[in-house]
Amino acid sequence: MERLQLFCIGSLMVIRSLFADTSDFKLVKQNDAIALYERWIPGADGENVREIKAVFRVKTAVPAVVKLFKDQAKGRQWNTNASDYKIASTPEAGRWITYIRYAIPWPMDDQDCCLLYMYQPTAGNQAEIRFESTTDHRFPPFNKTTRITGTRGKWMMEPASDGQLKITYLVTTDRSKKIPRWVSDPIIHDNLFKTMTKFKGLLENDGYAKQ
Repeated sequence: MERLQLFCIGSLMVIRSLFADTSDFKLVKQNDAIALYERWIPGADGENVREIKAVFRVKTAVPAVVKLFKDQAKGRQWNTNASDYKIASTPEAGRWITYIRYAIPWPMDDQDCCLLYMYQPTAGNQAEIRFESTTDHRFPPFNKTTRITGTRGKWMMEPASDGQLKITYLVTTDRSKKIPRWVSDPIIHDNLFKTMTKFKGLLENDGYAKQ
């Protein structure tokens, strides 16, 4: 069962510390557009946990990012291994529910999650979008599907000096004790890198770039 989480780790990870100092991150993967960093920090149970940060710039604005998060038709395109992506409204402005289901190869069960997204604009073209696990009657658990719980993370957006929007994705995950790092690390890094690459690509297409 521990191996299941490696397939969807690029989009969702269990948070331990989103607000700690980020100066000691180590670069683990990059191209000319996206940089992926990692560090290990003490977790609540005394074990070291993995904290990952992805940083990239995109030719778009904050409203386009929010729109893409809420776009059901595009959700499966940028969430690696996602087979379903649904959005539901809440009574509060700037908050919505996102349901994602991940297709996992047989004979293992699929996974899904139900997340509350919270959008908070700040001064200028800046914003922060947080997400955390939640429950909602519109998305009940399915048979033979493992519900991912205890997830929390955030996306931070701010103007870059070149006129683009700088996006930082910060998230931390528990380390699986049964899977050696030489096996898990490439999967985690590759899935998250693919997710960010697809997300950036969608934001820069004609429709979203003009938002």
